[in-house]
Amino acid sequence: MPPAPRIRPYKDFLTPALHKWFSMASAILFALCYVESFLIGEKKSFFWSWFPLGRAGIRALLLFIPGFMIFIPRIGQLHVGLRTSYSPLETFKKYVATFAVPQTVGWYLLSAWFFSEVYVWSASKDQDLNRIKLIPRTDRTMLNEKPIYLTSFLLFLAVVQAGFHLFYDYDRIDMPAIKTKPIGAPKETKEVVMPPALQFQEKLPSIAISALKRSVIAAAVFPVIYIVDLGLLPSIRRMAWGFTRQWATLFWTLSKSTSVPSIKPFHWSVLKNSVTSGFFLIMMWEVTNAAFSVYVAQEPLKSERPITHESRDPNGTLLTGLRGKKLQTRAFAFWELVLIGERFQGRRKDIYKDIDRAGGSTWSQILTVCLDVINGIHTRIADYERPPSTAGPDPTKIPEPPIAGLPRMAQPIKQDDIFTKPQPKKRGVGEKVGQIAKDHGQSPVAPISPRAKKLVEKAEKAVAPKEQQDQSFMALLKEWSLLLLKYQVGWPFRQEYRRRISTIVLGQPYGDVGVIVDAIDAVTRFSVCSLAEDEYGHVQRDVKTIIQTLTTTVLKLEALKENLGFHWTDVERKKDCPEVDIVLNALKTGLNELVNAFGDYSEDLRLSQSEMRAARVAATPAKRPEMAQAK
Repeated sequence: MPPAPRIRPYKDFLTPALHKWFSMASAILFALCYVESFLIGEKKSFFWSWFPLGRAGIRALLLFIPGFMIFIPRIGQLHVGLRTSYSPLETFKKYVATFAVPQTVGWYLLSAWFFSEVYVWSASKDQDLNRIKLIPRTDRTMLNEKPIYLTSFLLFLAVVQAGFHLFYDYDRIDMPAIKTKPIGAPKETKEVVMPPALQFQEKLPSIAISALKRSVIAAAVFPVIYIVDLGLLPSIRRMAWGFTRQWATLFWTLSKSTSVPSIKPFHWSVLKNSVTSGFFLIMMWEVTNAAFSVYVAQEPLKSERPITHESRDPNGTLLTGLRGKKLQTRAFAFWELVLIGERFQGRRKDIYKDIDRAGGSTWSQILTVCLDVINGIHTRIADYERPPSTAGPDPTKIPEPPIAGLPRMAQPIKQDDIFTKPQPKKRGVGEKVGQIAKDHGQSPVAPISPRAKKLVEKAEKAVAPKEQQDQSFMALLKEWSLLLLKYQVGWPFRQEYRRRISTIVLGQPYGDVGVIVDAIDAVTRFSVCSLAEDEYGHVQRDVKTIIQTLTTTVLKLEALKENLGFHWTDVERKKDCPEVDIVLNALKTGLNELVNAFGDYSEDLRLSQSEMRAARVAATPAKRPEMAQAK
């Protein structure tokens, strides 16, 4: 027999699609750069201010470079799924020491510096942004502090923008959690996933408003940061002036004085340029990130067909993606699988018929992968609920058998010290206080005088056990901590209900709701469609396992939501989690579809009446919620 054809990996078909989507994002960035080039340049001639083959085109190409720099960390740090942890402080500790932090800050700084050079070069003469200017009434040259201040301001914006990038996790591809319409929905129902162009249009107004706010606030704050001297380090003004003067002496003849000018460069024109250049730069960064996120998270289709359609072995290539090591590869593969289950009948039939494959039929391997994703919820919940293990006996050590002896005729001899006086039984605080009162001659019936009250209180404090004092101190410390946690400064230390249950259900360090929903949706659609399309009836054998798995998962999730209490640091006490609700509703919806489709065949599926009753109770119809943005 000829050898089986080599199965091409899933990434061989996913990578060209990503390149195509990346080129679309680059086209949007270049369009923005061309608009900014027109706004930045001089307007002496209306024709040459916008003509692509003139200075406007050259500026657009130069402005495209700092925008393109942001694509580099986005591609290198791309990931799918939410960052999951029990508290923001835990997230900070987990990622602060990674290479992503200096890489992100470094590329933003380089982008801001290059943009500042293009902006200064493109500025008109009336803006007075030349690096060198003549001293009035002389022919001597001196440094111009206005471009120095502008470059420092843009570098400051780079650090701020890098902080927003890392805090809000711009590197995450925001793939929709729910990607298909409900089973049986009419054709007129709107598509769940919006086209990327519409998504970008919706985001553009908020991007512009956010860029304007950040540039105005930064322009108002930076003058103080620019001149403040911390003592240990010189001010930003002195460092920027000294650094610029060192490399400027290589090209121009400057005075020997290294002192900073006494007049500060806080002219209204400089502040106006700060707001304008800052707005353009932040718009470039935000548009770059938004276009990348929107266009890279497209449906894995090519010419309205699954991207694995051109493979010699489409099913084998799809299986390599479902079992991929990287989460983003599995996410796109599961997305393609659920699209096949919804739209492509011919491809579904090929999966049903593909039974002669190494490792089992295509359907059995798909079912195994999907059930592993669903059962992963069971495993994570069980790991959380499992009590901490205690050190037990060594299982490798063989215990010695006990030596048989004569029967015992009497009780064993006491090993205590019989010569010391036995210790009296410890009495409580009340007994000790009563004894002290008796020692002072107080009658239990007579009224207690103020002096005796003071003696009793003093005695209570003297005999109070150390444990009670420690408990009172810890209670006081907890009370102070709760007051602090109610303010924003205590937010990093909160272990809120939403974060905790998301971490348990989705897993760490990243948890993708979409992969779980796709796995549930895929097995549901393939099972329902098998009634009319599965010629061999292989899928019906597994329906019992699918129903039992979904029923058990629903019960597990509902019990976890009910029994998971609030952590003492959770001051908001809100028992809601959109991410887990999406998973739970997907389970209930899928289970409801299976019960409706196979309810009349329960005996043939070997499902008992109690199992079907439990499935019907768990399969309460639920609306499919929209995916909420998680911070």
